[in-house]
Amino acid sequence: MLKKQLGTLFLATCLILTTLPNVMGAQSTNVITVAGDGSGDYNCDGKDDHVQINQALEYAAKNPGTTVHLKGPFTYVIGDSLLIGSKTILEGESGVKIKLASGLPVWGGRESSIVDKKAMLMIRGSSANDIAIKNLTVDGSQSDYYPNVRLGTSCYNMATIVNCNGLTVKDVTFQNGCNDAMLISDSSNILIDTVTVNKCGHDGVYAYHVTGITVKNSKFINRTNSSVRFDSVTNGVMKNNECTTSGGGYAGLELQGTLKNIEASGNYFHDLPAPAIVHLNTKETNVNIHDNRIENCA
Repeated sequence: MLKKQLGTLFLATCLILTTLPNVMGAQSTNVITVAGDGSGDYNCDGKDDHVQINQALEYAAKNPGTTVHLKGPFTYVIGDSLLIGSKTILEGESGVKIKLASGLPVWGGRESSIVDKKAMLMIRGSSANDIAIKNLTVDGSQSDYYPNVRLGTSCYNMATIVNCNGLTVKDVTFQNGCNDAMLISDSSNILIDTVTVNKCGHDGVYAYHVTGITVKNSKFINRTNSSVRFDSVTNGVMKNNECTTSGGGYAGLELQGTLKNIEASGNYFHDLPAPAIVHLNTKETNVNIHDNRIENCA
């Protein structure tokens, strides 16, 4: 009889534990879906899709550990920033594209400080940690809707990440942008892996005052400026990337400011209208550049 009671108590305890809400520091493992075919938890129609996606991201911010999954194939057209909170994954599936809408007022501008540079992808609030962006295409619509915007004037960034500790960007394509693909500032523990940057309007990766960043296994097709810029970076790695051009742009790796513990190795730099690696007003400590392949660079 006692054995049966203990068994019943154990089963009841297990049931309680498996149905507890997110308390005592526990994190959600929810996956919530955003769709364009009516099948999601949040549903879009190809217009002002930032509204529904941000509703999903707001839910995720309140339930740390949530994945916001964009169903495909579908093009999500956004007219405002997508705001990603701490401990959130934003991911797509095959055929998912996030595209900047037409007819928007100017975002940012050369006179704007970094913290004021509005972008398609940003963090929620003044700081965040442990964010992942995976498996989707970000289209800045430059040739479609903004051909008269001067490239590189800080307008319509695709991603501006400020004050983030822990960011992974993986299997993402950034294309057709007016300014930076990824501007990352005052942040740490950054991994950019298997990314394609195809014809953005400024740098592919612009890391400014960053501690701990790795850019690897990625392809950069320059249109303006450099593939990767490390400006005042500590513990920066650039390895096994391909950097080339669509007919314009600058270097494969641009080094600026105070640099400590930098490694650039295994990269393939080719057909660039500038040196593969440039040093501009740098103060360098332990900068190690080796085993890179360089062909047809100025």
